[in-house]
Amino acid sequence: MTLEHFLNYTLAFFMWLVLGRAALEFFTQDQNNFFYRFFYKFTEPLYRPYRRIFPCCHTVLLLITLLLVRFLVVKLL
Repeated sequence: MTLEHFLNYTLAFFMWLVLGRAALEFFTQDQNNFFYRFFYKFTEPLYRPYRRIFPCCHTVLLLITLLLVRFLVVKLL
């Protein structure tokens, strides 16, 4: 497995985690839910820098950033 494939799969994994968390937050706010805790645990480190810079719309900006970085990794490497 090359570095390009590893980065591409890693960024895709985080992108789907962020989308999953956004979907769960839309449907439920039950923080005792197993799936909510799973998505929260893995995506919270990604959200922290965006919350400091942009208090609102951090999910959309995070998804756009992940898509751009993934596109650049695929095209440039």
